[in-house]
Amino acid sequence: MKKVLFTLLILSTALFSEIKWQSSYETAIKKARQLDRPVLAVLVSKHCRWCKKLEQRTLADPKIEEFINTHFVPVILVREEGGYPDYIKSRYVPATFYITPQEKFLMKPVAGYWEPYDYMSDLELADRIFKKTKSRTARQK
Repeated sequence: MKKVLFTLLILSTALFSEIKWQSSYETAIKKARQLDRPVLAVLVSKHCRWCKKLEQRTLADPKIEEFINTHFVPVILVREEGGYPDYIKSRYVPATFYITPQEKFLMKPVAGYWEPYDYMSDLELADRIFKKTKSRTARQK
């Protein structure tokens, strides 16, 4: 009985801690406008081993998942499939883009694979920039 409960606990934790990816860029922008949060767009390629490593290691880290779900509207963009604006370009994948609900870049895209600790520092920086930009805009009104 204890093994069954433990297994259920582990499964439920895994289910609830996943990143809540949006199905498309357009959906992410709409939701970002509703929630007043920036979009976290991760550009990947189907056959890129560093993309898979980013997804399986960095983006699967519980702290990363929680921070992204709390502060961003996340979407994965697959280079070969398109369906996103032309201004989202990167010579290298994976590439992470931080985009305002008004579809402007918060900061330069970050190319490559990063360990969770380093990736978190960029997430925190993008969040601070977004909040600072929001407060500046609010004061100007």
